Amino acid sequence: MTLKKINSTLDIGDIVKNLIKEQITKVFLIVVSVMMFSGCDSILNEEPETFLSQSAVFSDRAGAESATKGIYNSLRDFSYYDRWFTAMVEMHADYVNGRGSQAPVGQYQLNAQNIGRIGSMYGAIYESINRANGVITGVPEIDMDPNFKNQLLGEARFLRALGYYNLVRLFGGVPLRTEPTEGANVDLPRASEDEVYSLVIEDLEFAENNLPASYDQSNQGRATRWAAKTLLADVYLTLERWNDSASKAKEIIDSGEFSLVEVSSSEDFHDLMFGPSVTTHSGEIFSIQYTVDIPAGWLGWMHKPAAGYSSGGVFAWWGELQSFIGQGEWATEDSPDLRRNAFLYSGDETQYLDPTINMLFSKFRGSPGDQGVDMPIMRYAEVLFIYAESISQANNGPNSEAYEAVNMIRRRAYGVDLNSSNPDVDLPMGLSAQAFRDAVILERGKEFIMERKRWFDLLRTDTALEIIQGFGKPIAEKNLKWPIPAEEIENNGALSPSDQNPGW
Repeated sequence: MTLKKINSTLDIGDIVKNLIKEQITKVFLIVVSVMMFSGCDSILNEEPETFLSQSAVFSDRAGAESATKGIYNSLRDFSYYDRWFTAMVEMHADYVNGRGSQAPVGQYQLNAQNIGRIGSMYGAIYESINRANGVITGVPEIDMDPNFKNQLLGEARFLRALGYYNLVRLFGGVPLRTEPTEGANVDLPRASEDEVYSLVIEDLEFAENNLPASYDQSNQGRATRWAAKTLLADVYLTLERWNDSASKAKEIIDSGEFSLVEVSSSEDFHDLMFGPSVTTHSGEIFSIQYTVDIPAGWLGWMHKPAAGYSSGGVFAWWGELQSFIGQGEWATEDSPDLRRNAFLYSGDETQYLDPTINMLFSKFRGSPGDQGVDMPIMRYAEVLFIYAESISQANNGPNSEAYEAVNMIRRRAYGVDLNSSNPDVDLPMGLSAQAFRDAVILERGKEFIMERKRWFDLLRTDTALEIIQGFGKPIAEKNLKWPIPAEEIENNGALSPSDQNPGW
């Protein structure tokens, strides 16, 4: 469910980021321990707190809950989901090109400016992790209801797992910081990828066992056990633990808590799922929330404002027509797949940036002055895809349940009955395990445009180089792991230049 339509009492852009003490030289990492929390109506309505005094923040239940809610706010950081994490992950995917200073990213030619942006993103994720560590360390000492205590710990561990999951997929092994940086040893070596994944799984297992299935209206948007199960299923998928990922996805499917939103036109995707007027929907599992008062900064970079899609400068990421968005049925606005015209901005009346840039993105569009468009992190469609791919991989080929999971999403995309077989829409029977997986990955690409899934799918299936080099783009092996920021290597006494990822 959603952290919906909150009004910040302290705007996220105004969060104070002070240095802890002058004598602490690890500025790049220590800064995470002093970020102010912002309070929000209705679920983030406590007075802002800070990690400058761990004992003061975690002296009672109110402080603990305020600190826990503050972790959610960190997801909206300029360098995390609100801009650079979203931008860098999307522009590494095969179907997106950047403009201006972001153009080199889509060509896999990272210059100093964009390497710096990756560094700021890395730091923002650690800031979020540090907030979670503060809760995980401070909450156990508070005398309060044990079930509520475990809920707060579950939320913190879910959000810490999300941060480390993002880091390990992009950078490989990273330093595992599990305590607040204030007073802690920040000179830590890079953990192995296995060690990072082990912590992620441990955190998510705790979260799924201690988070509630739902919240009352005043607390909508906080992580539920279903969010923890979904993220855990995705982790298992990435690790190719097929039986585990299938089993976890099946738990969510069998719960009956979620369903696909049915549509009959391309515009329904905007009106019912991705537009600024949408509060929540039956397929939403976990989202980051925005309002007019807390606008989604990422919209101004994704869309062309002149088309009425967002306010701010004309940035507008543009589509790579050599990728799947310019092939097959999706090559024309006459496509019977309703997602094509829901997610891509094209047609006879299109005002393109210029004749050479003739494909833009329209998913999540908001009118100027109305950018309260929420950012989905996990949706029910992803659970169905995880289940289908995992079942097929585990059994060396798809069974009827795997086919049905994918076909339901395809039927929704074509505007036909979700629960009735349709030979014009359904995947052909008799596909091999590899052919079925290829079909699932393609469907995921179409379904999750601009939802930060595609680059990770190309990485985990080991197809990034083959697909992108096929366009003639100069992607290289080194691009599959991003550079560890220079600040980390220079300020972390346990690291040296030899710890940098190959090629950087």
